Amino acid sequence: MPRYAMLFAAALFAFSLNAGAQTDAPMTPPSGPQQNTCARPAYPVEALRNEWTGTTTIAFLIGPDGLVKDARLVKSSGHAVLDDAARNALSRCQFKPAMLDGKPVTAWQPVQYVWSL
Repeated sequence: MPRYAMLFAAALFAFSLNAGAQTDAPMTPPSGPQQNTCARPAYPVEALRNEWTGTTTIAFLIGPDGLVKDARLVKSSGHAVLDDAARNALSRCQFKPAMLDGKPVTAWQPVQYVWSL
């Protein structure tokens, strides 16, 4: 799991523990999606040839079935070919969905792909 996603999950977990301590809270906050299967994207040939590097940040929507429903580019690596490769790889990922009151729900999840040679 990318470092950014792990930090986000840890923060979400800490938030859910803290929020769960409130006695007047009507619902438990949703737990974030957990990565189940996700292959790292292949480095595009054009990017290798030009020695392009950078970090692509994407927010993606995980449905109750654990599949990616939508993906949005949050911050570009500076190279569209790298951003497209990250988004395409992400579309093939499967996750354990976020849970709210014991039921799977739709939730956004951020992820960063770091492109380095």
